Amino acid sequence: MSNLSRTVGNPHNGESVTFLKTTEETNGEYLLFRTDLPPNVGIFLHYHTELVETFEGVTGKLDLTVDGKTITLQKGEKAVAPLHKNHCFNNNTNELVSFNVEIRPAGNFEAFVRCGYGLDTDGKSFYMPFLKQYLPKNILLLGTLFEMGAFYVPYLPLFLQKGIFGLLSKLSTWTGAAKTLEKYYIPTKEQQRIS
Repeated sequence: MSNLSRTVGNPHNGESVTFLKTTEETNGEYLLFRTDLPPNVGIFLHYHTELVETFEGVTGKLDLTVDGKTITLQKGEKAVAPLHKNHCFNNNTNELVSFNVEIRPAGNFEAFVRCGYGLDTDGKSFYMPFLKQYLPKNILLLGTLFEMGAFYVPYLPLFLQKGIFGLLSKLSTWTGAAKTLEKYYIPTKEQQRIS
C-alpha cells in the first residue's frame, strides 16, 4: 500500500486521515495515523475484537468515551481502548481537532479505513442519521468492511453480528462486490511503476 496516497478523507464532512506509519512500513506490527476531525463529527459507540487503539491528542479537544467513561484529550494526552471495550469519539467543539491513533496489531485496519473513505469519495456511501455515519450503499460491502476492521456494536450480541456480517462478507466475495474495494487499498500497476 506504500504507493497509495498517505491522506484519505470524506469530502462530505471534511474528515481526513493521514497515514504516518503504514501497515507495510511496520510489517503489520502496528498502524499509526493522524485524524483531522471537523466540528460535530465523530464515530458511534463500537468495539474491536482483534486490535487495541491508542489515542493521542495533537490539537484541540477530543471527547473520547471508553468503557462508559468520557475524557477530553488535549495535546500530548493519551488514552487506550482495549480489546472488547466499547468506545466512541466526537469533536464537540467549533474548531478542527487532530489526534493520532495507533492500532496494534495493524491487521486489515488500513484497508478498512481506505475503503471507507474511498466509498465516500466515490459517492458510494450514504449518511445514516441514526449513527451519524456514512455507510456503503451496497449492503454486502458492510460485511466486508466490518470484518476488515474487526468492528462491532454493543447493541447486538457478538455471535449475531459475526453471523450477519460474515454472511454479507461471503455474499460480497461471491458476487464480486468485495473485489470493487481493491482499488482503494491495492496499488495499480501505474502506481507501482511510479515508486
